[in-house]
Amino acid sequence: MAMSFSGAVLSGMGSSFHSVGTKQSSVGAVGFGRKSELVVVAQRKKSLVYAVKGDGNILDDINDATKKASDFMTEKTKEALVDGEKAKDYVVEKTVEANETTTDEAKKAFDYVTEKGKEAGNKAAEFVEGKAGEAKDAIK
Repeated sequence: MAMSFSGAVLSGMGSSFHSVGTKQSSVGAVGFGRKSELVVVAQRKKSLVYAVKGDGNILDDINDATKKASDFMTEKTKEALVDGEKAKDYVVEKTVEANETTTDEAKKAFDYVTEKGKEAGNKAAEFVEGKAGEAKDAIK
């Protein structure tokens, strides 16, 4: 079945107005017979969305779609929180590992420096003893 609309009917379907520099559009509906209506929704900066509704209330369908979108976003938010918790646990685990590695390497470096210090101290003591012996012999 073909239908034609006059410009007056189309322009009367919805109104638009300017608010703080942005154009806002409203929702309009036109009835066709007893059981169907055409709903036109103008989304901001997007093309028009057309929906044909049969028996029932369009508000119920909008509420149902809104609930589905809300449930979807709630589920995705829960998933994101779980992923965030996993990421936090991973970061904590790697931080603990890095801390343990750093502590082990610092202990190794301390032990190495301590050992080399003892060796240097022993060599210095031997050198001083040798020079003291030479000085003692020179005095005699």
